[in-house]
Amino acid sequence: MTEIFKNRAPLDAQLLEQELLLRQCLWQNAIIKDEVTSTNDIARELVASNTEEGTFVLANFQTNGRGRQNRNWEAPKNSSIFISIVLKPNSENNLGWIPLLVGLALHKSLEAETRKDIKIKWPNDLVLVENNQEFKFAGILIEKINNLVIAGIGINFDQERNELPVSNASSLKEILQSRLSKEAVIAAFLTELSARWLEENNASTWPTPSLVRDYKTNCITLNKKIEAQLPGGEVIEALAVDISQSGEIVVKTSDGTRSLSSADIHLIS
Repeated sequence: MTEIFKNRAPLDAQLLEQELLLRQCLWQNAIIKDEVTSTNDIARELVASNTEEGTFVLANFQTNGRGRQNRNWEAPKNSSIFISIVLKPNSENNLGWIPLLVGLALHKSLEAETRKDIKIKWPNDLVLVENNQEFKFAGILIEKINNLVIAGIGINFDQERNELPVSNASSLKEILQSRLSKEAVIAAFLTELSARWLEENNASTWPTPSLVRDYKTNCITLNKKIEAQLPGGEVIEALAVDISQSGEIVVKTSDGTRSLSSADIHLIS
């Protein structure tokens, strides 16, 4: 095991600042905490105090981290990346594609640093694809508060297999080609996201054709048979055929075509 993973050091504020400056990231306002209930909780407090867009909260440990569908996100201290970012959409019409945009930015920031096949599973889970199986290593939770949005991201960084919550999970330790620090991963992601966010949020049309193209190219869900568990408990089998203008997954079932705005997706083939 490399020293970078073995040591499990807490986040280094000075190193993060250097990495952000090196990449000329548009967002530099970092708030680093050792232990929090969740970084989204801190971000909500910042929203109430009218913080600037692009402010982001980082933590070494979360006692009450949450994923989609209110699932807990647990990890040993200093083993994961937890980050929440305050975003200010220019329009209510932009909300549906924000989760997809954040997922794509994380994918793009890691793409050049990996030695394996990573994809996005709709809407924004990052997965390692091996032997026709998907191993999740990052998830994203979007919360809307008034006219602002908080994007919460959790990334498994260096967990061992026996420390991961489920068998179909992975961590960056198993994926990265080079020895990137947590600070470098964070800075690369924020640089990619801030640039794309500025472009998309100020565009005359949302989503832009380049966002739609890039997302569809890297989304493993499209053109696959899926099982979708809907929030109300309904389970359907369908073929995923498209992404709508509002970011929904468009599926074809035996009863016709429908668009899903929220669902747990499992790939069948």
